[in-house]
Amino acid sequence: MDNELQEAAVGAISHVFETMFFVFLEPYTPDSGDPRPGPWSPDEPWLKCSIGFQGSLRGNLRLFLSFPLARDLTINFLGLEEEALDKQVIDMTTELTNMICGNLFSRYDRVQGYALTIPEAEIIRFGESTGPEPASEGLGLDFLAEDRMIRLEIQLEE
Repeated sequence: MDNELQEAAVGAISHVFETMFFVFLEPYTPDSGDPRPGPWSPDEPWLKCSIGFQGSLRGNLRLFLSFPLARDLTINFLGLEEEALDKQVIDMTTELTNMICGNLFSRYDRVQGYALTIPEAEIIRFGESTGPEPASEGLGLDFLAEDRMIRLEIQLEE
């Protein structure tokens, strides 16, 4: 995976979180010596969102974030009370994934247009405190937002 795509991905996710939610992301690596407890919690549900893209690159972008973090972002973004937000949380997270993907390709390739699929989200649980498996192919970037983990993965098709 080329460095230009990685830089565009970091810029895109950081920009969307900062401008839309006023949340600043910190890059995270497990060996960073961070004294805080691990950010993956097996006891809480997670959202896995995905969107496909096609242009000069073709593939999928996936976003993983804890449901409680997505809920907090939705409450802050929409200015709603905490009652019955599950549908709005999923809708906000799919739109967040769409914004990140659109921002990514406007940064990466300003000439070529990209077609995006409709983003999809599902609630998942992890079996261990380590979170999702590292991306075997493609790009996997981990961030902390309010001491909670976010993972962005980009998998390219040949």
